[in-house]
Amino acid sequence: MGQKAGNINKYKEGVIMMKAMKNMILGLVLTGAMMTTAAAQKDPGNPCGHKNGMMFHIDDPMSRNSVTFKSTAPLEDIVGTSNEITGYIQFNPSHPENGGHGEFTVPVASLNTGIPLRDEHLRSADWLNAGAYPDIKLTVKNIKNIKEVKSSGDAQTYDITFMGNLSFNGKTRYTEVKGRMTYLQESEATKQRMPGDLVAVRAELNIPLAEFDVIGPEGMGIIGSKVGKTIDVEISLMASTRASSLAAEAGNPCGDKAMNPCNPCGGKSMDAHNPCGMKKSDSR
Repeated sequence: MGQKAGNINKYKEGVIMMKAMKNMILGLVLTGAMMTTAAAQKDPGNPCGHKNGMMFHIDDPMSRNSVTFKSTAPLEDIVGTSNEITGYIQFNPSHPENGGHGEFTVPVASLNTGIPLRDEHLRSADWLNAGAYPDIKLTVKNIKNIKEVKSSGDAQTYDITFMGNLSFNGKTRYTEVKGRMTYLQESEATKQRMPGDLVAVRAELNIPLAEFDVIGPEGMGIIGSKVGKTIDVEISLMASTRASSLAAEAGNPCGDKAMNPCNPCGGKSMDAHNPCGMKKSDSR
């Protein structure tokens, strides 16, 4: 009887020890998960855990962003602009060395040289062929050569190079665009421009028209005499983590289009009848 009682006690002790070990392991797992979540939340430049940081939307409702282009030729100089720039930049200000990516789009129809007839010619098939190829697009595959040139308070300025593809008139060519980018944390001053954290971009590039098969009306020799063989382009824009066309930031902190209140940073779609992923619903 004594030996049997001893075996029972040992069994009970074993069960208690196993439960204690399971609780300890569970505690370690939960602690690790909480630490990981906390670490992600501590990074102000990457609040939603994206690999390359925040999503800055190029979507100014006041149309203050601009692309300016200049053609210099012996018989005529032409200057034009567009204020209809859309797109995004994804970048982590806390870790600029990670680079980033983005996209800038300008409708050909928005290009304005100050002379309506000339703008009509610019959109025609002899030039940019807006009917077949309505947009000029710069797809940024990476942001490289990032060098901090100024840092003060909640603002950091970097010299950068956008590396990617420029597309228009049905042609796509690799290009590198040098510029300067300033990150600004949201403040009362920045709210005067637009809400959210901001990045300001100033960049310049030169576009050889021949590389994009822009030749003008055949046999007229306009390019080289009235239109420069290379077009100089300046980009000036500001992008915000809070896109004007999307839901309010409180319900859309990551700037994604399809929002789920239980999945605000845009993971896989949820069960419509159980949006927060609960194991069992209680209708009582």
